[in-house]
Amino acid sequence: MSWNSEDNKHYRGKIDRMYVSDTEYWETEYYIDHYLKNHGYGVTHSNRHAIAKHMENFPGRAPHKRVDMDAYLDKVLKK
Repeated sequence: MSWNSEDNKHYRGKIDRMYVSDTEYWETEYYIDHYLKNHGYGVTHSNRHAIAKHMENFPGRAPHKRVDMDAYLDKVLKK
């Protein structure tokens, strides 16, 4: 998975966006970087890949809300 400034061209997965409100969403790569920075993890390729893999196992259907994904990742990563 390569991070770049293009619009989700290199992300491969079922979750292509994360809703931060009813009308605003973030690209998956942006969300992952934001999550890593705000939770004290290094923004590295391996950390990005790990978060993306956990996101693929998120239960439920789209649209996915950021607060729900944050709670899910917090729970999964504390194990």
